[in-house]
This record gives sequence, structure tokens and C-alpha cells, in this order.
Amino acid sequence: MKGKKILSLLLAAAMGISVLTGCGSSIDGKKAGATLDGEEISLGFMNFMARYQQAIYDGQFSGMFGTGMWSQDLFGEGTDMETSVKKNVADNIETLYLLENHMKDYNVEITEEELAKMDEAAGKFLEDNSEKAIKQMGATQEYVKEMLRLNTIQTKMRKAMDAEVDTEVSDEEAAQKTISYVKVNNKSTTDEEGNSKDYTEEEKENLKKEVETFAASAGEDFKTAAETAGYTVSEASYGADDDSLEKVLTEAADKLKDGELTGVITGEDAFYVARMDSTFDEEATEKKKEEIVTERKNEHYQEMCDKYKESAKFELNEKEWAKVKFDDLFTIKQEETQEPETENTEDNAENPESGDSAENEDAGDNAENPESGDSAENGDAGDNAGNPESGDHQENTDNQ
Repeated sequence: MKGKKILSLLLAAAMGISVLTGCGSSIDGKKAGATLDGEEISLGFMNFMARYQQAIYDGQFSGMFGTGMWSQDLFGEGTDMETSVKKNVADNIETLYLLENHMKDYNVEITEEELAKMDEAAGKFLEDNSEKAIKQMGATQEYVKEMLRLNTIQTKMRKAMDAEVDTEVSDEEAAQKTISYVKVNNKSTTDEEGNSKDYTEEEKENLKKEVETFAASAGEDFKTAAETAGYTVSEASYGADDDSLEKVLTEAADKLKDGELTGVITGEDAFYVARMDSTFDEEATEKKKEEIVTERKNEHYQEMCDKYKESAKFELNEKEWAKVKFDDLFTIKQEETQEPETENTEDNAENPESGDSAENEDAGDNAENPESGDSAENGDAGDNAGNPESGDHQENTDNQ
């Protein structure tokens, strides 16, 4: 789609605050941070990629988790967050350069005009941020432009790979039913003091009778009857292979026609009453088709990246890479600016410009937590292959 708008800058600006030592880690950017099939990747560029990613996380999460978040295991991976993010950055850099090496396979090119725009955007990023912030991040014109170039290649390669995927999905494969249901917890209740208390068998039987009374009155207006009984109605769409709902619930619902109700269903820790809203929900089915196609594209992209990695030799310079530390805290200061627009070719990525300016302040001068929502997102090649959220099943709080 020629003439597609592209905003000139991908980057989030960052404000650096010295938290631990008051200065950034000392590295020799000219040394090799890694080699890919014998070709060196500079430590300086890898450091910038890591510190830029750090700035994004700082802007989004340090307000919630505090200044010590990089030493915490926030991802549940058995290691601190700094180690986890640095590993992801190194993996992403490998993927980006492998995609560049296979550009000819998909007739992907970067034009001189695109390179000029990247150069302009990189210069603007350096101008819009304070000298201290740029130094702490290890940003240079060359490194910023290289990141933009690699990310643009990744976007074009991903688009070309997506075009190889079968986008036809049959109604049978994606078919979705939609039900409304009430779920009443039959395991425990909460007393007046807020303590959890298990139901006795007698209490369970009495509770079941109450739910049966509701079920008997729910035929005319399910939602109104539920509100009268003090229950919450949930809605969910599901398919043949869906396991997001309890099996006894879907098995009972599958026996219904549109508008019909189940009796009381005894689940693992709840009683259910359900109404079949639609045995073939067209809107939910179309949404499921989109999810299936997205999943196919993600899987194909990941398979191709894994294939490239299998035939390549990537060696990380562990000694030098260990010197890259997230000792300084970055935060974002938002400023309202007009976003410049440029025209570019159909394959270029849409990279939002950040109007944020970066400043660098000493910890002693500013003890406030950084703002968490102002940073732009940077799509790591490896991360983009993650599975999409299902969106098929929505369940409200259990009725007590």
C-alpha cells in the first residue's frame, strides 16, 4: 500500500536517574559482544539494545515494583529480571541479524530513502534527550539507526512470512457456541470477619436447593431471575476443543438448543445453571477464525526463526556481556509535541515517534518513582511470536 503513513521514530525517550552507583556500567563498545557465523556484533550496540529495553521496562514497571526490580525474579524464571531481559535481548539480536541474512529469500530490501529517514530519526532521538541520558543508555547515531534498520527488516520479513500462511479457516474448525451461566461456589463461604469457611454437607444441600429454585424460575428471563436471586451472570463462547470451561458445564450445554436451560450442574467446586444463547455464534466464530490465522502466522514465523538458528552459530561473549548492568533507573517525562509524518513504501514498519524528552537526575535530587505508562513498546522479534490471547472465555467473580 504505497503512500502508507509512517511516523519517524520508534524510540521511547528516557530520563535516567542514578539509583545505586550514580554512574552507568563501564564497557568497551568496540569489543565484540557476540559473533554470528564468525561476524562480530559490537558490544556497544548490544549494550544500547539492552539499555534501551531497560528504559522501556523502567518506564512501565518501576512505579509498581520499585527501584530494586532488576534484582527480583518477576518473570518466575528462577533468575533475576536483569539476567532474563539481557538473555531476551541477546536472543533477539541473533534473530534480527539472521533475518537480515535471509532477506534475499523473500526479496526484502531496504531503500536509500528509508535509510535516510532512519538517519534523520536517529538524529532527532539524540537531540530530544539530554546528554546524560544518552550517555547512560550508550546511544549513538550509528546504534540508533542500526536498531531502526534491523526492526524494519524484521517487520518486512514477518510480513513476507505471514503471506505464506493459509488464511482459510472452515466454520467447522472455528465453530463457537455461546452460553450464559451462573456459577455458585459450593466449597466455601466467607464469614463476617472475612475468614474462609468450608460448607458442611448439609449446607451444600441447602445451597443446591436454592440454586434449583433459581433454575426453575429462570426460563422466562435468565438475567433478571439471576439478579433477583443475587447471582451474577457470566457469558462464554467455546469450541469443540476448548477447555477453558469446566467439562461438566460444556457437556450439559452441548445437549441444549438455542434458548434452553440446563438443570443444576454439580461441578468440582461450584453449582452451575446455564442457558444456550447460540449453538452457532457467528460473531464469536469469526473472531475465532482470526485467532486461528494469527496463531498460524505466529507459529510459522517462529518455525522459520528456529530453522535459521539451527543452521547458524551464535556465540555470546559472556565475559564482556556480563559488564552490561542495569545500575541506573530510566523514567519518562512526557511532553506534548506534534508528531511529524512522512511517506514511505508499503513494507515499512509504522514506528510511533515519542515526543518525550529524557533528562538525567541524581537519586538524591529526585526520590520519586518513575512514571509507568509513557514508554513506547519495542517488539522484540522473539517476543512477537508469542501466542495471542484467546478472548473466547470471560468469567465473572464466583457467586458466594
